[in-house]
Formats: sequence, C-alpha cells, structure tokens
Amino acid sequence: MLSRSVRFLAVLLLGLLSAAPVFGSDATGVLHPTCDSTYRYLLDLTTYRGHRLEPTIQFSVLGEIGFQLYANQWVDSPGSGDARSSRIQLVHLSRHWWRTMTMSGNFEILFADGRKMEGSFKAKYVKPREPIICD
Repeated sequence: MLSRSVRFLAVLLLGLLSAAPVFGSDATGVLHPTCDSTYRYLLDLTTYRGHRLEPTIQFSVLGEIGFQLYANQWVDSPGSGDARSSRIQLVHLSRHWWRTMTMSGNFEILFADGRKMEGSFKAKYVKPREPIICD
C-alpha cells in the first residue's frame, strides 16, 4: 500500500515539474524609465526561449495609468528599428515599496523580412545609475 502511494506521489511530482516551463515566460527583460510623457518605460527583452538576444528587442511601454486604461488589451508599441509592427499586452504590474516593480504580459513583433516573434514576457524595473532629469 505504501509503495503505491509513493509511486503516485512521484508520478504527480514529475508531472508538475515537467509542466513548469508551460507556466514560465518565453522572454525576460528589464524596464528602464524614460522622459517620454506617454511611454513611461522602455522594455528591453534580453532573452527569448532561453537564448540571449543580441541585439535586444525594445518596446515602448505605457506607464501605470496606461496599464489601468488598457490592462489585458493589445496596444501598438513603437519597437525595434527593423520591425514592421509591434504590439504588447500588459497582463500584470506589481509595484510595492519593499519589492522591485515587475511587469508581465505578451508581445508580438513582425519584422520587415517577414519573421514573427511572439510570446509572453516578464520584466523587472532597473533603477538608473544616475537620476534622470527630464526637461
């Protein structure tokens, strides 16, 4: 009897561990503040499906007010230079005084040569080394 329950638990744990990548993000990156009044952050995707991106892919991202207005909606986002179109869907934004701000969602980018890159992302805010002075 005991060996049957141990086998069941082992199979259950293996199933959960093998499903872990499904719940993860396709891409990871960092958020940088900008002086743009509309697009408050620059999302810099640094990895995609486990591979380092060189050069990184950038999206302009709306700030907290934009997130409140367009949460879970696809919004066109100025992206990388060789992109024909790019859009982003913000799904979650967390901002707590004791923890770094994180943002997660989905992205889609269509390049001029016809390639398409899409998936989910997770990014953390990176505090600038020097204070940003916006005019």
